[in-house]
Amino acid sequence: MLLIELTASAGPIYQQIVAQVKAARTRGELQPGERLPTVHELAAQLGVNRNTVAHAYRALHAEGVIVSRPGRGTHVAEPAAAGAAGHDRLRRRIEPAIRDALASGVTPRVVEALIEQAIQQWQAHAPPSRATADPEQRVRCLGSHDFCLDLLARRLRAADPRLRLAWTPVGSTAGLLAVGHGTADLAGVHLFDPTTGDYNRPIVNRMFPQGEIRLVTLVHREQGLIVRRGNPLDLQQAGDLARPGVRFASRQAGSGTRVLLDHLLALDGLTFAQINPPARELTTHLAVAAAVAGGAADTGLGVRAAAQALDLDFVPLAVERYDLAFRRANEDAPWLAALLETLASPVFRADVERLAGYDASRTAWMN
Repeated sequence: MLLIELTASAGPIYQQIVAQVKAARTRGELQPGERLPTVHELAAQLGVNRNTVAHAYRALHAEGVIVSRPGRGTHVAEPAAAGAAGHDRLRRRIEPAIRDALASGVTPRVVEALIEQAIQQWQAHAPPSRATADPEQRVRCLGSHDFCLDLLARRLRAADPRLRLAWTPVGSTAGLLAVGHGTADLAGVHLFDPTTGDYNRPIVNRMFPQGEIRLVTLVHREQGLIVRRGNPLDLQQAGDLARPGVRFASRQAGSGTRVLLDHLLALDGLTFAQINPPARELTTHLAVAAAVAGGAADTGLGVRAAAQALDLDFVPLAVERYDLAFRRANEDAPWLAALLETLASPVFRADVERLAGYDASRTAWMN
């Protein structure tokens, strides 16, 4: 019989279930072929949501610990020999490119960032393979860019290898519309409402008055002017962007950063038309920082972490709340249960707090 004891301080519930099932199999308390409780039975036994148990069972199935057969229930899998030949072949293909990059002077940190960015872009645009054809395996996230989405994607993969958070930066407004139309599962949003002084909820209520969109906080973060080391132009506020000759790296219309910029300019009696942006609008904070670092712009509005990543200086102007929006109809979806547990986990909050200018004290709060 499967006996599981949950502890409030031992981390996410589904991870406790996974760990205890694996430990019981290792100790011989669960034998190959032994039947496990159904999702409903184990959820009732533990007094937890059935989606949490379903998420744990999916993770165990992905690791080959359990097998499920229609009409026959869920059983402990037979042990299987796992060879490393495939991993060795992959490593032999990847290592030469990494060695060449390091030999040419590229730092390990940049190599890692480029690989991670390539993976994220592939996940965002590649069609699902046969192995991941289930639409609940690929969580589509559109909206505003934030570094914590990479952290969230990584932690979700660690918790359940079959879950993929595929995000594409399109701006907060476009992301909300995509969730409302059902072409995205999540939207990253940080839309400031000057009338109320609040973020996201007033805008969402106006766009979706029937209450079909819910919000959960991802992070609070600093926004400000990204400038070159030493701030040679002495830029201190949004009004300074209207000075003659100041070149500004602009985010796209509809992005939360652009909405914040318009508000800050209005406080100084200015409009966006009175500053001097380059012709091309940018879609991420890192792209803004790169424009400043490369000399294409003197400054841009973005998060402190982007400035720090490229060794630039930062002038703080605002602290904003960045939320994830999802449809109320998805409240019982297994992927959402996994995501909310990940947001609430101490390990994810620790990841966030290591980023400059980020605050995770209210991460996972519903708004």
